[in-house]
Amino acid sequence: MKSKFNTLLNKKEIKKLINWFINNHGPIKSSKLLEKLKNLGFKIATESGISIGINDLKIPESKQNLFSNNYKELNKIKIKKSKGKLNSFEYNEKSNEIWNKTNEILKEEIIKNYKETDPLNPVYIMVTSGARGNISQIRQLIGMRGLMSDNEGRIINNIIKNSLKEGLNIPEYFTSCYGARKGLIDTALKTANSGYLTRKLIYAVQNQIIKQPNCATKRHFLLLNSKKSKHYYKITSEKLIGRVLAKDIHINGKRIEAGQDICKYISNKIIIIKKIFIRTPLLCKLNIGICQLCYGWNLGNGRLVELGESVGILAAQSISEPGTQLTMRTFHTGGAFTDTIAETILCNTNGKIIYDSKKFGIELNTYNNERIFFTTKSKKILIFKDKINKRIINLPKYSILFTKNKEEVFNKQVIAEKSNNKVLNKKIFNSSEKKYVKTEISGKSEINLFEDKQGKRSKKLNIITGNVINYSKIVKNIYLKKKYSIQMKEEIKRNNYKQIFEIESELLKKKYSIKRKNLKTIINNSINKTENTYTIKIKDKDQILINKKRTTLTIKSDKNEKSGKFLEKNKRIKINYKNIWPTKIEEKRKKKLSIEKNNNHNIPVNCKTTIKNNQIIKKSTTILIYKTKNKKTKDITQGLNKVEEILENKHQIKNKINNKILKRLKKARKILNWKSAVDKTISKIQVFLIKKLQNIYSSQNVNIADKHFEIIIKEMTSKIIIIKNGESKLICGELVERKKIEKINKNLNKKITYKPIIIGIKKIPKYNAGFIAASSFEETTKILTQAAIEGKIDWLYGLKENIIFANIIPIGTGLGI
Repeated sequence: MKSKFNTLLNKKEIKKLINWFINNHGPIKSSKLLEKLKNLGFKIATESGISIGINDLKIPESKQNLFSNNYKELNKIKIKKSKGKLNSFEYNEKSNEIWNKTNEILKEEIIKNYKETDPLNPVYIMVTSGARGNISQIRQLIGMRGLMSDNEGRIINNIIKNSLKEGLNIPEYFTSCYGARKGLIDTALKTANSGYLTRKLIYAVQNQIIKQPNCATKRHFLLLNSKKSKHYYKITSEKLIGRVLAKDIHINGKRIEAGQDICKYISNKIIIIKKIFIRTPLLCKLNIGICQLCYGWNLGNGRLVELGESVGILAAQSISEPGTQLTMRTFHTGGAFTDTIAETILCNTNGKIIYDSKKFGIELNTYNNERIFFTTKSKKILIFKDKINKRIINLPKYSILFTKNKEEVFNKQVIAEKSNNKVLNKKIFNSSEKKYVKTEISGKSEINLFEDKQGKRSKKLNIITGNVINYSKIVKNIYLKKKYSIQMKEEIKRNNYKQIFEIESELLKKKYSIKRKNLKTIINNSINKTENTYTIKIKDKDQILINKKRTTLTIKSDKNEKSGKFLEKNKRIKINYKNIWPTKIEEKRKKKLSIEKNNNHNIPVNCKTTIKNNQIIKKSTTILIYKTKNKKTKDITQGLNKVEEILENKHQIKNKINNKILKRLKKARKILNWKSAVDKTISKIQVFLIKKLQNIYSSQNVNIADKHFEIIIKEMTSKIIIIKNGESKLICGELVERKKIEKINKNLNKKITYKPIIIGIKKIPKYNAGFIAASSFEETTKILTQAAIEGKIDWLYGLKENIIFANIIPIGTGLGI
């Protein structure tokens, strides 16, 4: 860091300044600097008299324009849905995506609006400096509340378009209540879970103390440096700082010796090397505790950890503290769903878009069958307002263009987005669920098989209109209007329901009478103009189908219109009749065209249909079942359950890890001896568990040093289970310390065969050498009774045992006593 600099000191920059000052000038001078910074902050805050008023919350003018563009986009996908190109879940996902993009663009517009019109606005100053609040809260205040997530993290499809300043209507208010309610409940209940996790962790690792300067282990941990991006370099650099080198490194003719602790300066020098070997607590040779070099720095002061430091308790508190602290997180954000989207490119004028679709790119289909253009090199696209005025937009490499060539575009429309490897925020995860598609209308099902030009087969399901009601509701006398034709099904369908298809309109001048007698079949295509009375005698558990009225259009004869051809929604027929629903031409005569409303569904691959062809079905009947991936939100309280699941080795994770152990052991056994195979397997499992735990915390932007997880995982993987006892007197199936077995095996001709096992943190005290600490945790009577029967001895190595007996605890200055 430079000694002189001129920059805006926000929260982030002040953190960097203090960190640099501590590393260069030590803690005493740093405390004096902090005192001066505090006094300066109070002075400026008092003099400025900063406050917040309702007029400081300024809604950007571009909001209405963005919304009108949004409605145009939604209209397009609505037409696709009605044509059967999208099912209801794909439609919801697509509309959610559109609203999410709008929400992100609106957030940028809010910042831009403040920056250009009112840079000294109190709200803007507070948020950008990091003093109070964040942009997510401001977006909800003056932009739009957006998509909300329910109690289980699922996205609620009812979007809240209003901001809190504009005020919410009743449905929006109820939708937004989920988050607030969840926040209150979490504060009350989940804090206890977090406290219990702390207790379990502390009892598991309370005996992990820095015992010696160096254990002289020859084993080391390999850190592979990824050259994928700047982001990965930064992560590797952070992992290196505070560690100790296990092997010499030669760089630019200079040597960095093994045993050297890595500071930021050394980290920046060695980051270019692909393989770096470091010391880790996982591979420390000491039977009890950890050595200084395997642990590395005490991250509190940036110096090598001192002898007698209780690093176990430090690790337990570091892991469980974010749970206690961040239970409140949901309470502040109000359950708003946030999905980090790729950077969008907006059109800056109305006009026609022109580009060459054959050069520097390929056309692809997205997951919801949307056609896109993917650029393989940077590309220029033109937007012509008229013949003279044109705008040029540069698309970077690997951009996704949503608009077709020569398509009309409008101002502030999202035309493309920049590719981003981290498109999905880690807060969102995909959960595979069964989805049920329900029909929107009642009627008769019709499943057709289509074959495209490539020979691929696909199914299409049509539901022909009608309404199902209970026959007891039918009025005995139904009247028919003049000039209306009603078709009746030629035979009455038998089923286990007391239902009949209803005629929706009020019908005049024709009459049915329905009586409950013996069943008869009526075969008749239409009702004659003269008054006729038909008697339908219904038994219980029968159905009748009466089709809804048909729309009869008189048009000029057209050779192209064939029976069974589908008409598109909103397509104008020659007599300028605008069709409201996707329709099917049922029959064609010289000057008459009958049109019938139907509901189309594309049947995807691996999709189960729950109905048969030509079956009469009710409205809202489940017609398709298929698996889909859903986006959900996670918060730290849900993450805590995952952390507990891993640390306690619960059923789901246990099965997964056991399978991994068996596979790894089998693979390693082919090329290595038994001891080396077990060591390699345990090493792989340890890395897997650390990654799992880090992913949960990093998804909530909580950074915890790997060494804290390593201390916990070391204890979880320290035991093995005996398969064959060899020449020893140990019992098969017994759990023993791995280091103890390795020592015994050195003196045996016929070795003990064993395999790795993962023990949950709750059971670690129970299987440790001492019994006093375990008895003070849980199941006191059982543990003390068992210890008395077995004649166990507790050598009082840990903290808890010594506290119980009022001894000096073996940490700090009490280590050598």
